[in-house]
Amino acid sequence: MTKTRLDPLSLLAGLAAGAGAALAAGALFQRRPERAPAQLLVDRALSRAYWRAKARGAIRLGPRRRFVVFSDHHKGARNRADNFRQCEAAYLAALGYYDERDFTLILLGDAEELQEESPLSVTEAYANVLRREAAFHPGRLVRVYGNHDSIWQSPDAVRRWLDPFFPGIAFQEALLFEAAESGGDEQTIGEVLLIHGHQGTIGSDLLGFLGPAVLPFYRGFQNLTGLGGTSPSRDACLRSKHDNRMYRWASRQKRLILIAGHTHRPVWSSKTHLDKLTEELYALLRLAPEFRPDNYSELVANKKRELEDRQARYPPCDDIVKTRPAYFNTGCCRFEDGDITGIELEDGELRLVKWGARQGEICRFILEQSPLEELFLYL
Repeated sequence: MTKTRLDPLSLLAGLAAGAGAALAAGALFQRRPERAPAQLLVDRALSRAYWRAKARGAIRLGPRRRFVVFSDHHKGARNRADNFRQCEAAYLAALGYYDERDFTLILLGDAEELQEESPLSVTEAYANVLRREAAFHPGRLVRVYGNHDSIWQSPDAVRRWLDPFFPGIAFQEALLFEAAESGGDEQTIGEVLLIHGHQGTIGSDLLGFLGPAVLPFYRGFQNLTGLGGTSPSRDACLRSKHDNRMYRWASRQKRLILIAGHTHRPVWSSKTHLDKLTEELYALLRLAPEFRPDNYSELVANKKRELEDRQARYPPCDDIVKTRPAYFNTGCCRFEDGDITGIELEDGELRLVKWGARQGEICRFILEQSPLEELFLYL
């Protein structure tokens, strides 16, 4: 039998052609990121989720309709790999506040960490938190599944592990609201889509089935060493890129606001906290001398320090300029300092809020707020 000899020149030519094609594709997608394969996957997944939610029927927003949205608690097993422990007190205080004021509680995915832990270990470790959430059920509790608690897509799993806390609860992929003028029953002015946000990602959505087989080994490593716990300050580039993709999809829709979780970064009106601080600093620097307050130098210095601190803790990476208020993100309930963030929808008003300890007391802070009517004017 004659052996085929490998021609080095042909091999080099093939490698060069492949490298050239890769560079050409990279250059094209850099100029036209909306055509990149990763963007198209997210586009298709979000569009499918939107139309499925619309087919189920939208919820009409109106007077005396109050909703609070939290996501990404990642409740674990109270071990060294559990990042929710430090936020438990703030979250329980928030639940008490919203329960007293008749809010509907929306958990927007990844409430439980079920890629790294078993349902039994989580429900036993945080039975007290689940019972507090159960005060909203039935009637005022909505559960949306994420990539880390995707097991809740199975009705059998829900019945086995969650029925003791939330009898008969059903999970959704997405939730759709209709907003009306002045928050009433007038003409619809726009829609609000709530979704976890992992849809269309290769690791979390398309290959999500690999997680349960691989992550128990990672959990063991975390438990032994206390290392490797993820937080909003890590994987900044990946989170920025995915925020960009969700924004691109939302900004191309007509009169639609997208509220997601998944990236663990609070986003208001398509802008991160770092973006907002930068705008505030520039606004101060642009003030004409005759309009500057007596403590102007102190205000500028404080804003610069705040901006530098934020940039050091949560460095920007690959963020794009976002001009339309189409994308919002809840942030998460597992920040390292014990704070949590979420989004409120109340009487036609949208708010980004933070709960955390200040001087020994857990308090609610309004970070941003705006009437939905005003936001839809720009969409």
